[in-house]
Amino acid sequence: MKKALKTALLVTAIIAAVMAATACDKKNDAALAEMNAKLEAMQAELDKAKSGNAGAEEIERLKKELEEQKERAEQRRERREGGERGERGNRQRASETETAAQAPAAAAAEPAKSTTAATTPSASTATATPAATSGAAASTATATPTAATTTADGFTITGTTLTKYSGSSTNVIIPNGVTRIGDMAFESNKNIISVTIPNGVTSIGSQAFNFNTNLASVTIPDSVTSIGATAFSDCHSLASITIPNSVTSIGRNAFTSCRSLGRVTIPNSVKSIGERAFAFSGLTSITIPGSVTSMGDCAFGSCPNLNSVIIENGVTSIGLEAFYGCPNLTSVTIPNSVTAIGYRAFQRCTSLASITIPASVNSIRDWAFDGCTSLNSVTFQGTIPSSGFSVGHLADFHTVPGDLRDKYLTGGPGTYTRQSGSETWTKQS
Repeated sequence: MKKALKTALLVTAIIAAVMAATACDKKNDAALAEMNAKLEAMQAELDKAKSGNAGAEEIERLKKELEEQKERAEQRRERREGGERGERGNRQRASETETAAQAPAAAAAEPAKSTTAATTPSASTATATPAATSGAAASTATATPTAATTTADGFTITGTTLTKYSGSSTNVIIPNGVTRIGDMAFESNKNIISVTIPNGVTSIGSQAFNFNTNLASVTIPDSVTSIGATAFSDCHSLASITIPNSVTSIGRNAFTSCRSLGRVTIPNSVKSIGERAFAFSGLTSITIPGSVTSMGDCAFGSCPNLNSVIIENGVTSIGLEAFYGCPNLTSVTIPNSVTAIGYRAFQRCTSLASITIPASVNSIRDWAFDGCTSLNSVTFQGTIPSSGFSVGHLADFHTVPGDLRDKYLTGGPGTYTRQSGSETWTKQS
């Protein structure tokens, strides 16, 4: 009874935290709307100053204030994304804790069912069978949870799922026979340096190795087909990882904030890459195979060291904020299969100097290249209709820098250049 009460109180506390986070999100929505309105007002003030008799000093002051306000808006957006991730974790914990609380009650009810069956002869029994025997058969036929066992090494295994590790080893070798690594099985373990996953494991659960901050090496066998949400998030010491050619999906936040992760190979078996799968990581280059049919929002966003992106033929769209805020990105290869470049896809990639938009692209969404201050050469290989080439929602937040959109819609396909810092683009003959 005490244990049930304790569990109920824990579930209540977690649900309260989720509700508080939801209320916080609503406040954040209002705050973001207010900040956007303020940005528009500040931009209008700056435009008025430029067209009026304001001095250079006053104009510079307004510019500086506007940039600071933009930065605050971006920071609030990023903090909100972090909060959403935490809220999802709370919901998952609440669900799992509630399930665990219900298990003892279900087990307690089982003997009562068996006793009832033992005292009531079955009407459909063809031969005279003792009632007690019928009751035992009914009890045996009822599905019962597989008992968890804990090995001497600290592995808790239920059926073929590794549900928890409580050992102290720094070099973990998961036992043979395990087919799934359960959700949160190794979460927040600060001791583990290396993990070897045996052949036969098919999936790595959500948050399985989340916050294993000293984990530096993981061996994933080619039996694994899915890497769950937040599976290796915040593994700050993980420098490289080989994803086998059996994996078809990489979950949201799977490698988020893996600061040391400079190199990863995504095989051509992968079909989906989840939201923020590699965001805030240490990647220096990435090749996205043509097999990818779904790329989640901000999949590679805010990677401070990312300098090269190759998107292979077959990929059809570059998602929302896919490479947002990668300040050292200098090289991007977009194939002729891409038809859409999403909202803020390359926004604030401040080192990107040139890019070629293939003829297949018929849509460039809001702010796709906004804040790309070094972008001085853009080649359009095809025709994008004006309806598919967004202007941008705010006066000073453009889909492309300066007057490039207007020049392109007038001049058509070709290479357009500008002098560094200029708002005026010229089509090259």
